[in-house]
Amino acid sequence: MALQRLTFHVTDRCQLNCDHCLRDPETKAKDLDLSLIESVLDQAKALFESTHVGLTGGEPALHPRFYEIVDAIVDRGYTWHVVSNGERFDRMLQRLEERPARLQGLKMLNFSLDGATPETHDAIREQGSFRSVMQAVSLCRARSIPFLLQITLNARNVDEIEEIALLAGQLGADKLAYNFTQPTGTFLDAALHLPASEWKRAMDRINRVRDVFKVSVIHSEVGPHEEPFHMCEMWRQEHLHVDPSGNLNLCCQHAGIPNAGPLSDIAGNLHEMSLGQAHREFTKIVHHTIEARLELLAEPGLNEWDKHFSCNWCLKRFGKPHWTEEGVAGPNAMRARWRGRWTPGYKESHLRSGALHLPVLSSDDRSDGAE
Repeated sequence: MALQRLTFHVTDRCQLNCDHCLRDPETKAKDLDLSLIESVLDQAKALFESTHVGLTGGEPALHPRFYEIVDAIVDRGYTWHVVSNGERFDRMLQRLEERPARLQGLKMLNFSLDGATPETHDAIREQGSFRSVMQAVSLCRARSIPFLLQITLNARNVDEIEEIALLAGQLGADKLAYNFTQPTGTFLDAALHLPASEWKRAMDRINRVRDVFKVSVIHSEVGPHEEPFHMCEMWRQEHLHVDPSGNLNLCCQHAGIPNAGPLSDIAGNLHEMSLGQAHREFTKIVHHTIEARLELLAEPGLNEWDKHFSCNWCLKRFGKPHWTEEGVAGPNAMRARWRGRWTPGYKESHLRSGALHLPVLSSDDRSDGAE
């Protein structure tokens, strides 16, 4: 067992309005402190001899000091990857090329692509965002920069599993990742929900894609697993995640979403304790979670969600929104105040959700929601 990577959720800022986004638009976006990132990088190198860092968001490049973060990573001998929506990637690439070490340390660009067609992708994310990803991919191809395409599967795009693989092959992607949508706790979940049987059928199709297509195919931990006792990379302690507030928490699936239960997924705030101290607390959380999982599996008559969807069960255990056969359970994340791009009715998909009767906003009502 080895710590394979650190992941920093560097910012909650984003230009897009994705229906499956977990971020609460009611709260002001947070940016992870550069000084904290530098400190954690130094501690991880000393403690674990870590070598790789992932950057996620939001859109990481919107962090005001994003390129200083990249420099802090490469100057300490780490390699890195970043998850991006592809918006204005030409600007990002220009800044990365200003210092060769930035690109030399870059192992992968992960672009989010939630449909094989502009119609599907843009409806889930934002109008014009499919084109942005295609432009970003073209720039990567022209410069031989490795890239991964990742689709977050849900009821609105699950029919395009094979088509997205064909597209990834045509675009020359180095990898294709299938992620599974987790519930946001908002009215939009109704249009994203799939029963357990459909998730398992989707996994079967993904496995067939893996057997047939040349592109390397991976999938997230969130989906179904054949073995009821599945040890995710967090439980194996191969991956540590730092949220935008500087908390070392259980994983990115737990970060920043409603919590209605007595259990906390946060091991500690790295502004207040060392990485080693927080990691010890993290180990305790993992230990208790594994114990609870084993106790559950000893019970007779488990439903599919509890038996074969261990990540969904983990969200449930910590009082987070989670899938059931009927839809979503757990705390409600309906916002007290939505604004701009996050206002109900701003997108056609809001109206189609069937969960709420929402007014269509006029163009005068639609601010861009930027912060």
